[in-house]
Amino acid sequence: MSAQSAKDKPIKVLWLTSSYPRSKDDSASVFLRYLAEALANQKVNLYILSPDHPEIHPTNHPDGIVSRHFRYFWPRRWQMLAYGSGILPNLRAAPWLLLQVPFFVLSMFMTAAAIMVARRPSLIHAHWIFPQGTVAVLLGKLFKIPVLVTAHGGDAFALRGSVLGAIKRWTIKHCAAWTSNTEATADAVGPDLPKPQIIPMGIDYEKFAAGNAQAVLKPSNTQKIILLFVGRLVEKKGVADLIVAVADLPKNLLDRVELWIIGDGVERERLKMLAVDLKIEDKVVFYGRFPNAILPDYYAAADIFIAPSIVDSNGDTEGQGVILLEAMASGTAVISTRTGGVAEIIEHGKTGLLVDPKQTKSLSKAIEQLLVDETLRKGLCAFGRLTAEPYDWKEIASKFVAIYSRQLCRAKP
Repeated sequence: MSAQSAKDKPIKVLWLTSSYPRSKDDSASVFLRYLAEALANQKVNLYILSPDHPEIHPTNHPDGIVSRHFRYFWPRRWQMLAYGSGILPNLRAAPWLLLQVPFFVLSMFMTAAAIMVARRPSLIHAHWIFPQGTVAVLLGKLFKIPVLVTAHGGDAFALRGSVLGAIKRWTIKHCAAWTSNTEATADAVGPDLPKPQIIPMGIDYEKFAAGNAQAVLKPSNTQKIILLFVGRLVEKKGVADLIVAVADLPKNLLDRVELWIIGDGVERERLKMLAVDLKIEDKVVFYGRFPNAILPDYYAAADIFIAPSIVDSNGDTEGQGVILLEAMASGTAVISTRTGGVAEIIEHGKTGLLVDPKQTKSLSKAIEQLLVDETLRKGLCAFGRLTAEPYDWKEIASKFVAIYSRQLCRAKP
């Protein structure tokens, strides 16, 4: 089957994932929903299996997409392994959730097997190597269909124990093909393993390019320079370093800025207290979680977007940094750190500024540089837009359609 014939005949694919938006406005792994919708537009029929959660609400999906959730613990309100800050941060915050892991994996396998019997998909696509990829490979062997595994970052940089490392290696060696969002993620999985195809996650370029700053700016902050962070409030995002860096700005600049933090997670209260301790609580606005649909307006309102990612205590870091692409498409200057796959998106001095992680003085100097050098800021914005455009979901989905088609062609007797 060629890529062209795939456009004429729908490809039936079972997706396995540990996170998928629980409602119309949920931001949990929202990039997967956008990828799914882009694939459906290219005549791929998806059956998406993700974990159950108390906050799941009935959602209408476009034609070609069916979403189902597997129950893995009782009572339902105790299902707290997935979502929120993510599985690894959730386990660190509540170690007792380890008890749910075997039930999680077994329930995913049993539910997926039932779907295989009822729906007869032609291919399984697992998002994250473990546990989804491992479960998918076992199902692929059982039902004799090809399996594609996608590494997104956390599964590569974290989960490095000897047992889990061996499981991940076995998974990659036994799947039909795998993809990685960046070269850095691929190298973290294992440079001696079969090479993946690099397919980054994307953005809705037109939506972010059309953000309306006036929709969110208030009279009280129209004279302010807006610094923005968007993402989960977990250790690897480095938000504590951002707050310290802002507090270190010269007073004449600090008086002019306002830091907007959009997102939620286990670190939120600690970060609020840090702002208080540094006496800049009046400069920091914690917005909490927002629906992804309204984020373009906030990106458009910001003067500088900052993603100060670090390598956390478990070795996890930023696999790609989709939020950087969203900011760049919005025409916002970006600052980030040399971690994970970030440097594959940001070219220092041309599309953004990069500093070393955990170097709050360097981060503060980079912010100061963009605050005082408007010419540099505008130049980064212009080149950033050009860099972000090829990451539109339509282009990314086409790459996945092509790899689906190749695997099905190879699988034909």
